[in-house]
Amino acid sequence: MTASTSIPARSAILGRLRAAAPEQPLPTPNLTAYHQGPFGQGASGDLLTAFETAARGWRAEVLHADPTTWATTVREALDRHGCRRVAIGTGGPQHAELVPALSGLALRRFDQPLEQWKAELFDTIDAGITSALAGVADTGSLILQPGPAEPRTLSLVPPLHIAVLRSSTIFASLAAAMATLHPEADMPTNLLLVSGPSKTADIQQVLAYGAHGPKQLVIVLIHDPKEVRP
Repeated sequence: MTASTSIPARSAILGRLRAAAPEQPLPTPNLTAYHQGPFGQGASGDLLTAFETAARGWRAEVLHADPTTWATTVREALDRHGCRRVAIGTGGPQHAELVPALSGLALRRFDQPLEQWKAELFDTIDAGITSALAGVADTGSLILQPGPAEPRTLSLVPPLHIAVLRSSTIFASLAAAMATLHPEADMPTNLLLVSGPSKTADIQQVLAYGAHGPKQLVIVLIHDPKEVRP
């Protein structure tokens, strides 16, 4: 196709697409949540319910635990999904509590460059376990802050991703979370927003799950008494 004919041809194609699917007005967003604080002691439990409802809407599995049983809940989820080879980081806020609960599994720590064990990670690991920095109630999303102790590949590659989230770090909105957590003070190479297992709508705008990355997401929600204040 020459340059002289490409513009008319493109216009004709776009015209047919617009005629087949006329534009619809976008809904007016509800910004109430952007002025609310996080879930915690003294805060509305509606945020916790909203987070769980939205997360399940994205086909995430939400399991409830307390600060003394959460590691057992993680192990039970791994056993239920038939996972035997599990990848974890080298640190993180719950690392010391988690390792004993994984006894008997083939445990792989992410303690060397990816290039040195890429084939193993992509071909044999059943599940990756990470902590979550926060949760977003209005979208059911997780905020992950990868780093050397928990590289982002842990949540992006294994078929099952288990994320450990504390209820005290569930916020009404992404804006509320950013205003409180101030990640720019210790800026990581990236922040991850995870909303359910992997999905794509590349083909005819039909949403398909499990196309790439984790096919399942399990959120272990720890009900802790600590409250985060803006």
